[in-house]
Amino acid sequence: MKNRDNYTSLVIHDSYKELFYKIITSVFIRGLLLIIPVFWSNTVNNLSDGNFHKAYFLIIIIIILSLFYYVWQYLNQVTWFQFYNKLYLGYTALITKNNSDNIKKVTLGEYTNVINNDIDILCNFLGNGVARGIQILEILFIYFYFLTQSIYIFLITMMISVIMIILLVISSNQIKEENIKRKTSLDRKTVVAHQMYDKLKDGIYDDGIFKKFHQNNVDYLKANKRFNLLAQALIYLVLGIIELTKYGIIIYSVYLIGKGKMEVGTIVLIYTYYDKIITNFEVLGTISAEYQSFLVSLKRLNKLGIHQTEIEL
Repeated sequence: MKNRDNYTSLVIHDSYKELFYKIITSVFIRGLLLIIPVFWSNTVNNLSDGNFHKAYFLIIIIIILSLFYYVWQYLNQVTWFQFYNKLYLGYTALITKNNSDNIKKVTLGEYTNVINNDIDILCNFLGNGVARGIQILEILFIYFYFLTQSIYIFLITMMISVIMIILLVISSNQIKEENIKRKTSLDRKTVVAHQMYDKLKDGIYDDGIFKKFHQNNVDYLKANKRFNLLAQALIYLVLGIIELTKYGIIIYSVYLIGKGKMEVGTIVLIYTYYDKIITNFEVLGTISAEYQSFLVSLKRLNKLGIHQTEIEL
């Protein structure tokens, strides 16, 4: 396989079979999560109309689909690890095989963290990115459904969603800066940890190195706290606003039911789909933070990437 400067494209290209299987299982899972609430909505409507036989029949279908969902959930986990493992081996090969010259560019602490942490971050982001990409399509489907029910529900949902996405994008640079500080402090701590280990292995206790390690440890914990609290605060803000919007939409839906313009089962489906929007925006908030971590880790790996060899997995 010929190497390129774009290492992520390189390792994904070598993992196309695993990626294909991951996409298939993810599509089935997300599709079932959209279909099952529709059957629940129809079940409620049939109960409201006194059609109990059809309601029982729909419940049986829901049970079968739910069992089918868990089977595919397990298969999805299998394909996730297959894809993750192939990516991991690809990235590792990039910075280990015939790569003695590039090792000189980094400290031992940075090299250790790239091997143990950054590659894991890259593979997790790409492995989870498949399902998250499908979740974005899921949100679009839900928006279309809202449009078929009420133009006002659709417009309010779209307006809030756009504002929240803008907020996530604006905040992403600050999250990236905090993550860079976190990674740098971890590198410094790891270097001193290696120095302390060498001393202790030789039976020497160096109080100066111990104090330096302690201070680096404190610095890392502070940086790690700032990064995670900032990322979580942003997610909670976004989810809280969408949650309030959901209840406003439910109140409006109750009004439509009172006017005879909406079925009772529809409000169940709207409530369920809004919960999915909240879940998906929680994922988007996580993606925003994880993407910044991905960029930082990729930059660190690029310092070690090989240029004139082939990867053998």
